[in-house]
Amino acid sequence: MTQIGGHDKIIEPISIRKADAHDAELLYSVCRQSYIESFADHWNEGGLAWYLDKVYGLDVLGRDLRNSRINYFIAYYDKVPAGFMKVKLDSVLKDNVGGKHLEIEKLYFLAKYQRKGLGRELISTARLLANELDIDVIWLGVIDTNASAISFYERNGFKFFDKARLEIPYFKDELRGMWRMILQTGNDQQKPIDK
Repeated sequence: MTQIGGHDKIIEPISIRKADAHDAELLYSVCRQSYIESFADHWNEGGLAWYLDKVYGLDVLGRDLRNSRINYFIAYYDKVPAGFMKVKLDSVLKDNVGGKHLEIEKLYFLAKYQRKGLGRELISTARLLANELDIDVIWLGVIDTNASAISFYERNGFKFFDKARLEIPYFKDELRGMWRMILQTGNDQQKPIDK
């Protein structure tokens, strides 16, 4: 259940809860499994294990959970941990994009819980957090060949901003193209976004 604005977020059978320092082992399991199910085939030999340790190692998750500028939200479906979202506060998209920014850095689900409304509820949670913190822009990166993810984000109000390239060892070259997408929150609609 999300503790944003002092309210829990429950939309049966979905509930969203902000992770705390005691959730490192739970996140370790959910993050790694959901990532493997979605992206194992995106890596060259040795890359997946390297990335899982670098991004979802128990020590890394513990450090993230102690960082007030990083928030993890755990999505439950019928009380089962089914996915997560990682949000970074003050993660600036580009210097010339005004206002306060929030980045959805990760948003993944276990395969059997995809297309059950969890993503929509996590995006809603990010919007609530942005509203509470007076954030102007929510942004994220998505692999440009992932048409279903791009479509999902567009249905939830995100728009194409620009292209980028993922620079990370072991990742398959043909999958490195990225779209950066933005959602203006309404907290500062009078400021146009310049690319």
